[in-house]
Amino acid sequence: MNFKLMGLLGAALLVTGCASADVKDYPINSKANNYAEALQSAATSCKVDADCTSVKKGCCLCNGYAPVNKDSAAALQPLWEKECSLAACTLQMCYVEINTSCQQGVCVGTPKPMEDYIAY
Repeated sequence: MNFKLMGLLGAALLVTGCASADVKDYPINSKANNYAEALQSAATSCKVDADCTSVKKGCCLCNGYAPVNKDSAAALQPLWEKECSLAACTLQMCYVEINTSCQQGVCVGTPKPMEDYIAY
């Protein structure tokens, strides 16, 4: 009788362990309907400047960039590629890039200085 009870408990623990192993902590909302939704949910937490980067806000260059942490950027990239692979954008020069940094535990972006765009 004790062997049956021990077997049942062991099986229950095994199933519980497997179920929790499948649950992942995503840096974006994995159920987002589109790139914009996923970007809104993107994690921006950081400890140092190197934890931060920027991602495009939309398919076209002039949509600008948003500061996120690197894990979020990696999770957003496939969504951006899928949604924007056939996007029709006009060819134009936009000064919308940002420099990212970690400030009080949050990734923030500041406009890139104009001199950074000029190639000498």
